Amino acid sequence: MVLAILINSIILMAIIMGIGYYLRIKKILNDEGEMTLTFILVNITTPAMVINAMNIDFSFEQLKTGVVLLAVAIAFDILLIFLSNLASFKTKDTEKVKMVKYSIALMNGGFMGFPLAYQIYGSQGMFYATMFHIPNIIFMWTYGVSLLLGKSKIKNRYKFMLLNPGMIGVYIGLILYFSQIKLPLFAYDLLDLLTNATTFLSMIIIGSKIATIGVKASFIDKEAYIATFFRLIISPLLMILILKFFEFDIMIEQVYVIYASLPVAVLMPILAQKYGGDIIFGSKIVVTTHLLSLITIPIFVWLHTVI
Repeated sequence: MVLAILINSIILMAIIMGIGYYLRIKKILNDEGEMTLTFILVNITTPAMVINAMNIDFSFEQLKTGVVLLAVAIAFDILLIFLSNLASFKTKDTEKVKMVKYSIALMNGGFMGFPLAYQIYGSQGMFYATMFHIPNIIFMWTYGVSLLLGKSKIKNRYKFMLLNPGMIGVYIGLILYFSQIKLPLFAYDLLDLLTNATTFLSMIIIGSKIATIGVKASFIDKEAYIATFFRLIISPLLMILILKFFEFDIMIEQVYVIYASLPVAVLMPILAQKYGGDIIFGSKIVVTTHLLSLITIPIFVWLHTVI
């Protein structure tokens, strides 16, 4: 049943990506329009989705599970960082090395993970998705930015890490979760509307990115497949193995397998442009991982159910 819902969600996402692709190649959507949509997604709808996910009844049992899940996610991210160093060992170009390492360690939890978790499991699934995503956000603004910068320095790095829109959404969500403050009806309705807009906006942006970068050029770059292999194959296999040592609810395990199977963060080329890195190579990895993940995510969720 869950696999059928997942496949249905993937198909819907692929169709919306296709719409974004079409709008871009027809020049209906341009750079300025894409930046506007990205701003809305990053600063408004995604934080709203996180708040909505954590605006649920408090439970000590759920809290204990959440703490364990945070620990698992942190350990998993550290393990991916270690693997990224192994995977990039033979890559000679230092700027490409940055992209390979970043791609393996950091996934597209905000733009693709949250929408998938919400569509399949609702707010309950989003709570557990947030437990996975919090460490990834922190690693993105610490390890990820440090990786791209190399020896360069950046002002207010820790401010970016702790006060980015995603983390602000987490803080507000935690306050609501622990305080059990009851929001007025219009606030619930607003959060639902913004949450439902997240999937559409994120897939339109990804489709637009794919059109800008180019599908053919991405798939013929053999070096991009190293990062793609580790991000889409090794990462979910590793998570399935790790989960064998725990006895979580099946929904929690499926959320974690989905997150481990996600493509690279779509913001990687944008951050590479700002902080350093091979932007073209990074963009190719974004395209290959996003398109291939539409096939690999259902495969690994199915694999998790049979082994």
